[in-house]
Amino acid sequence: MRRFALLSALLLAWPAAGALAAAPRPELLDARSLAMGGALRSLAGPVEAARVNPAALGPVRGFFAGTSYATGRRHPVDAFSLTLVDNVTSPMGGALQYLRVNGPEEREDVSLSLAAGKTGLWWGFTVRYVHGREDDTTRWKDVFTGDLGFLFERPGGLRIAAVGQDLLDTSLGYLERRIALGVSKDVRWGWTLAADVVRTLDRDVSRGTDLHLGAEHAVGDTPWRFRLGQLWRGDTGKDYGSVGVGWSWRTLTVGYGVQRARQSSDEILHAVSAEGVF
Repeated sequence: MRRFALLSALLLAWPAAGALAAAPRPELLDARSLAMGGALRSLAGPVEAARVNPAALGPVRGFFAGTSYATGRRHPVDAFSLTLVDNVTSPMGGALQYLRVNGPEEREDVSLSLAAGKTGLWWGFTVRYVHGREDDTTRWKDVFTGDLGFLFERPGGLRIAAVGQDLLDTSLGYLERRIALGVSKDVRWGWTLAADVVRTLDRDVSRGTDLHLGAEHAVGDTPWRFRLGQLWRGDTGKDYGSVGVGWSWRTLTVGYGVQRARQSSDEILHAVSAEGVF
């Protein structure tokens, strides 16, 4: 715990310089994903999979429910999500998710995700209805978009993910067609390392490429998990550091994550999440 407190203090004490803020990506509005810098496409659990990679619904069987709340400073952001997952009653895993975001970009959406496959290879898709508007307009739009994901599991704790996000209608400015490649590996002493590269197809290479790095440490047989992350975002030219913690008790898991832009002392995003297995 002392090491985690020290890392948190270092993150929040980074020097500042003026820069423009940007709305967080929806997949960062979960505590674990935020704490790991968004590098979760190959590591997502069933609840996280509904937003990050629908293929990750497949491997873990059960009924799950989860909720998260995220809030940010500078350009205030408040986001709430509720997710229900059923991976028992049919051969396909399914998730229903509601998300509402108030901030520079306002949106309210409902999504349905389905996943199937077998040990070692999973695939899934999401269909999403978005009711939203951009910050500089008063007109609300109704949009249907969706994601497509694959998850490959290999011996030795190696996982590889390929995901396409917002592949359909992108008439809302903050919906951009993105493709991502993620990889994660279990290593020694309870550590798991992860990296995602995300390419926004509607931007040039320099402004349309994001790099996510994350690490998660399981502390022996204890219920604690500690997380670190780093995000380099091409559209803003800024880098973001993050830390977080997770704790499990029986069928309940809770988590907290905080992310800070190195170039801006007041651009901070907090997220708390809770999920249960039934």
